Amino acid sequence: MMRLSVWLCCLSLWATVAHANDAWTVLPPTARGVADDTAQSFRELLEGELATRSGARFVPGAPCRDLACASKVGREAGAAVAVLPRLSTLGEKIVVVVSVVDTANGATVSSQRMSVDRVEDLEQVAQRMADAITSGRSTDDTAALGAITAQEQAPARRRKGLSGLSLRLGGAAPYGDPYSAGFGVLIDGGFWYEANDFAIEPRVGYRFSTDGEDEGWSMFAGDLGAFWLLSRGDIAPFLGGGAGIRYAREDRYQPVSVGSVVRLTSNDLEADAAWGPGVFTRVGVMFFRTYAVRMAFDIEYDVTFVDLHDSGPPQTFNFGVRLIF
Repeated sequence: MMRLSVWLCCLSLWATVAHANDAWTVLPPTARGVADDTAQSFRELLEGELATRSGARFVPGAPCRDLACASKVGREAGAAVAVLPRLSTLGEKIVVVVSVVDTANGATVSSQRMSVDRVEDLEQVAQRMADAITSGRSTDDTAALGAITAQEQAPARRRKGLSGLSLRLGGAAPYGDPYSAGFGVLIDGGFWYEANDFAIEPRVGYRFSTDGEDEGWSMFAGDLGAFWLLSRGDIAPFLGGGAGIRYAREDRYQPVSVGSVVRLTSNDLEADAAWGPGVFTRVGVMFFRTYAVRMAFDIEYDVTFVDLHDSGPPQTFNFGVRLIF
């Protein structure tokens, strides 16, 4: 709000001065890395566009390199408004900065900046800067058909995250009653996309029990996880979670009774399997984060919402070492 008030006051002051004295001056441009002929052509284009839009009378002025000098030279030339163009090169770009000064008090009433990668686009720059100066807008708001530069047509550059395949080997420890066969092994493969402060990983995995001869369990999992990376250094703790779809199976001995008078009891091996949703939470530490090949150790709590053998949802604590490359 404060900036808006200052801007409106400057515009009001500028309008008052312009009505009292309609003379303007566009000073010779300062140029660094830009040919003198190119800089002079831009000055002439800018003066012509300003004259068309403002209706002001233009008087010549002496060269200046800063705004204090521009205010003084403009005042000595009898102009109420002094316009100072500056052109410079930055790599392959031409950066154009145009400042407008009220010569009565030295206040800057407008400052416009654009950059182009072709000399031919300086004509569009002159048009849009003149429009912005006389209307009190920014050059971003003056874009129109026929006044778009080649640089604005190019897609905006975006940050690129670090991505790669991930492979995890580890173990799975059942929690609670659903899995009777005990400890298992897990193998995960996924695609790790990593930005500065977060990572996303779709993955598929297979877990299976190693205890027991006949009894056993197995699970296929397809998940999508998101993680918050707590450091940008080589050692980076992280935490997060995700969800997905699972296929769970368990082979378990169940007691079976036969007969009403003489009752015979035996244990039969029964299989139960189902598809269902699952969720997980994970904490871990990544090592060598600034390298192309990274390593992480993590542990997660996993629950799958199916009911095998009427024992409730299977739950496991999974842990492992992950390589990302």
